[in-house]
Amino acid sequence: MTDMHPLRVIAAERAIRPVLFWSFVARLPLGLVFEALLFGVQKTTGSLALAGTVTGVASLCTAMAAPLQGRLLDRTPKPRIITCFAAAQVLTLLVLAGVVYAGDAPAVLLIVLAAAAGGTIPSVTAMTRLTLKRTLPSTSLNTAYSLDATSLEIIFIAGPTLTALGTVLWDPAVIFAGSAALVLVGTGGFLATAGERLREPLAGTAEGGTGAEDGPSERDTAGRDADYASPLRRRRMPVIWFVAAIALSALPLGMIESSLIQLTVERQTSIAPVGVALSVLSAGSLVGGLVYAAVSWRARPSVQFVALSLLQAGLLLLLLPEPGFLAITALLAAVGLFVVPLMSLTFLLLDRMSPPENWAQTQSWGGAANTAGSAAGIALGGAVAGASGSFIGILAATGIAFVSIAVALPAFRALSDR
Repeated sequence: MTDMHPLRVIAAERAIRPVLFWSFVARLPLGLVFEALLFGVQKTTGSLALAGTVTGVASLCTAMAAPLQGRLLDRTPKPRIITCFAAAQVLTLLVLAGVVYAGDAPAVLLIVLAAAAGGTIPSVTAMTRLTLKRTLPSTSLNTAYSLDATSLEIIFIAGPTLTALGTVLWDPAVIFAGSAALVLVGTGGFLATAGERLREPLAGTAEGGTGAEDGPSERDTAGRDADYASPLRRRRMPVIWFVAAIALSALPLGMIESSLIQLTVERQTSIAPVGVALSVLSAGSLVGGLVYAAVSWRARPSVQFVALSLLQAGLLLLLLPEPGFLAITALLAAVGLFVVPLMSLTFLLLDRMSPPENWAQTQSWGGAANTAGSAAGIALGGAVAGASGSFIGILAATGIAFVSIAVALPAFRALSDR
């Protein structure tokens, strides 16, 4: 079966289908809740500033809580941890629904509930990747991770539209209550179909990376178990370099977004073209994910990551002349083609770098770095472009994109040496 195209291998594995379906259902709220916080708090209180603060707190708590949940997942039966976080998430969302529906809630209460909503998101994404890893041959993982990343992109694209529609037609409280139902049903279905694989022990080659890019090795795993204590304690670990690279690589697109908004200010034009360009970028990411999943790649994941990152950074360079928004939209569509492939490669490489006893924690640090970098990129881009102009904002974003590649190289060097 391993000689088949990876897509055929995945399609032939019937046990994966219900897992992916329920995982998608459980993660739909990822594209709904944060937008519902923004729209709901603004509609309830009339304060856009408070709505932005509440949404920012939720995002920050998501990034901060993810490594803690990952550490728990590495040390406690995984279904138990996922169940506890899902229960806390459902309860928080139901309380949020009641508070938003009642209206006139104190700002402190909204901030506390937003923090809880962000900090209790069950780590279904990492557990989905672990289920794929324990079910499929290693040669199909890159394709499987790409398909999963594409499904996440669909959630993040469709979520804001569904939330806005629900807010207009009904009430933000409906979005929170509906999200609670999705978490409850989706997580329950996911655990029912993937639970046995998640209960497998964290020992040997059945778990975690190998320290090499070409597949499992019992000798490598045993040696690496002795070498690695924790991603947070061993500063020379390849994963430390790579997590830093992930955070840096997440900055440029947010900075580009802020810089383009500043460009509309400088040109005294409508902000609408920026929205169109960003929508096209998202569409490009879906196309890129599907195309990437359909191709059998022979190059090592680290080589693919560097090559695709260089191509994406090179396209950002073409924004420096600040052409018209039609050309900008076309360039961002091309930039988007690399988003999902790079995301899937990110977690595949983290998988290869992870020691068995820290697999979930390492994966969660990757997700936290991406979340934090994306949020910081918008803020940093706004500060730089607002103070120095859109050109400097785009230049800084492009420079950081190339720096992130350089920061990842020591991790890849160590990966290939082990």
